[in-house]
Amino acid sequence: MEADDGLEALERIWDTFYRVDEARSGGGTGLGLAIAKSIVELHGGSCSVRNTDWGVEFRFTL
Repeated sequence: MEADDGLEALERIWDTFYRVDEARSGGGTGLGLAIAKSIVELHGGSCSVRNTDWGVEFRFTL
């Protein structure tokens, strides 16, 4: 994955039906993060994501 692809993936990670890597085996519809973000925002919270040296960090604040 190119660096620009990673930035695009982080920007789109909350989109409904978006899946980062279609080649991965396993299930998933691309709905989970979109649903989680909607629920958090309905409760006045926020969601964020960023790359770290150890992986991807998701932050949900209520």
